[in-house]
Amino acid sequence: MKEKDNNPLGLENKLYNVEEFGSELRKKFGGDNYISNIMLAEMFLAKYPVYSCRIKKPKTHVSSKNCGCC
Repeated sequence: MKEKDNNPLGLENKLYNVEEFGSELRKKFGGDNYISNIMLAEMFLAKYPVYSCRIKKPKTHVSSKNCGCC
């Protein structure tokens, strides 16, 4: 039986700001040092919008319906 993996990145089950998320991605996968953690996170989230559920949203956030959390 195959179990569903809800956390394939292996990140803690918490909300991150964009800087923290980028830092965690850099620790896990590495990354070009010329790219900031924020830019790294934004590029990752553009490719994999389902992970936007891990990002803290401002109170004025408007859902883009790209993930299941919004």
